[in-house]
Amino acid sequence: MARIKYVINERRLAYEGAMKIHAEKVERAVKEKEAEAERGDSAAHQDNKAKKVSPPVSEAAQAAVDSLLQRSTT
Repeated sequence: MARIKYVINERRLAYEGAMKIHAEKVERAVKEKEAEAERGDSAAHQDNKAKKVSPPVSEAAQAAVDSLLQRSTT
């Protein structure tokens, strides 16, 4: 039972870490787009603000899997 709890906790921490990294990447991409829009015309900036980007599930899942695979092989 203790081993099961250990493995589940390890996987949870890996998933949370992967989600944090993914959220930072998405946030950075949104900031870069906003900065480009500020340098460009104001209409493009308003369009970018209106289209708040939500991360696709598949990218988040892939980040979690990658993180889990890296931890389990080390």
